Amino acid sequence: MSRRGYGDETWRLAREGDAAALHRAADLLLDGDPGDLSYDGHRARAFALAVEGDPDAALAQLNEGWTEDWPYPAAYAADTARVRLLAGDPARALGALQLATRGADRLDPALAELFADVVRAAPRLRSRAARAALRGGTAAQRLRTALAMLRA
Repeated sequence: MSRRGYGDETWRLAREGDAAALHRAADLLLDGDPGDLSYDGHRARAFALAVEGDPDAALAQLNEGWTEDWPYPAAYAADTARVRLLAGDPARALGALQLATRGADRLDPALAELFADVVRAAPRLRSRAARAALRGGTAAQRLRTALAMLRA
């Protein structure tokens, strides 16, 4: 299924801490939304709320946008990890990443960098993150994720 919307751009804005731009993106995506971009709007709003320090409201936004069709559970878990990381809780972000990767045949390439972000935020989680990263994806993806964490 092809997805449109702001996608990685909202994550870039979140990593930069630009809550105002994330709120504007959410407004654009949710205003008059025919339904196919609803999750992307809630995702942008969730990232903004997490940047502003309200992880509970951020997670509620993600949940509000989740439908039967999108996102898949692994993508939702990855977004939960992003919210937790933005809110300053790398340990719980890692817990969500464990759900996103466990037993997956293939992984979103962005997860390698997300694992590295968790390790940068909390180096004490490196070994736990490495074990989680090695539980899903192709051999090449596991190697790429491990290398990203080593460089973190």
